[in-house]
Amino acid sequence: METISTAQSRMTIEVPKEYIEPKVKKHLKSLAKSTKINGFRPGKAPLKIIEQRYGSKIRQDVFSEVLKSSLDEAIVQEKLQVVGEPVFNKLNSDIETIEQGLSYTVTLETYPQITTLNTDKLPVEKLIVEEITESNVDTMLDKLRQQQRTWQDVERAAKMDDQVVIDFIGTINGQAFNDNEVKKIPVILGQSNLPLPGIEEQLLGTSAGDNRNFDVNFPQEHNNKEIAGQKVNFVINVLSVAEPKLPEIDANFIKALGIDDGSIEKLREDARQNMQGELERGLQMQAKLQVLDALLQANPIEAPMSLVNQEAEHLLKVRKQEFKIPSLNINMFKEEATKRVKIGILVNELVKINNIQVSQEKVAQAIQKIASTFDEPEQIIKQYYDHPQYLQQIESMILEEQVVNWLLEKAEITEKYTDFYTAVSENQGSAN
Repeated sequence: METISTAQSRMTIEVPKEYIEPKVKKHLKSLAKSTKINGFRPGKAPLKIIEQRYGSKIRQDVFSEVLKSSLDEAIVQEKLQVVGEPVFNKLNSDIETIEQGLSYTVTLETYPQITTLNTDKLPVEKLIVEEITESNVDTMLDKLRQQQRTWQDVERAAKMDDQVVIDFIGTINGQAFNDNEVKKIPVILGQSNLPLPGIEEQLLGTSAGDNRNFDVNFPQEHNNKEIAGQKVNFVINVLSVAEPKLPEIDANFIKALGIDDGSIEKLREDARQNMQGELERGLQMQAKLQVLDALLQANPIEAPMSLVNQEAEHLLKVRKQEFKIPSLNINMFKEEATKRVKIGILVNELVKINNIQVSQEKVAQAIQKIASTFDEPEQIIKQYYDHPQYLQQIESMILEEQVVNWLLEKAEITEKYTDFYTAVSENQGSAN
């Protein structure tokens, strides 16, 4: 066996004719017993005639059978954990001459073999927020107003914070590329919600009916390989310009948020409680991402490309649904997918080496917490335990939580004091 990399191996496998000839004869005899040939009683036709009529099919069946069985045996013998489909690089045998032996070379993707796993004193910076201030609550209330904003079309030129709805077409040397045309995309100036370099600068000062024509030089390392390193020409049509209209924080606004008495005091109290919960979840996520990143830094491994492609396909599907941008493509998510696959492999290895078992008590608590948000919690609990795929999702979540806690207990933690919004924004930046 030849090790190409930590996640790829190549094997040359030879199967002697002494192993194959009996299989061909066995298939012939078996077929002869069940085949009716004119002029002969059922099962009495000579093997020579059976071979003449069905020899090619028999050899094809034997070829497939021996190819699979010999590869399976070699994988077991070499103790490989194979992922993806094998790639047959060289086949030195012909189906019609299978009795003379079989020889082939195959490349296999494998889980990387991890000889040591470094988990001690992984560096983690723990954010500390001493209090949620009144100013923080004021900012949150303003965010609530932003969430309830409406858009009113204007005839003036676009400025920051306006929403500009556009169509655009991109071409390279006058030629279209995959997903190069997008219709009715809203761009909020100042929020960079469309991942197209220079788009906001082009839209500032435009009005409904305006057109813009400009070039973007994409870097060689751009995620979309089709436009990486290319000069892309974009033609933009401005369909509308609208300004935001924010609601006043009055009794009607507060009641619409679910506060029956419509009081500003109760709104601020609820906002503070929600912010406290958001902060706690955010700090937990921030610590989790840090310790998993540190685990990856301490244990560099190679990711099997078949697993990376699967994860990238999954991310593409999720993000298309989330962002509603059809021009997203799989290459944009290869880097993130690679990181996820690597961390998944390391976590699985850590679980195996340290025999970390899923706490069924925590699984039950998690299911109970989810069920408590429904009108009939007992039915929800029953559904989880009646459907293995649902239960497995919860168990995987709890297992990951246990692994993170195990790593944090061994980590080298430094504390950093900060404010609420800095802590929340740092967590969001790490999660993206």
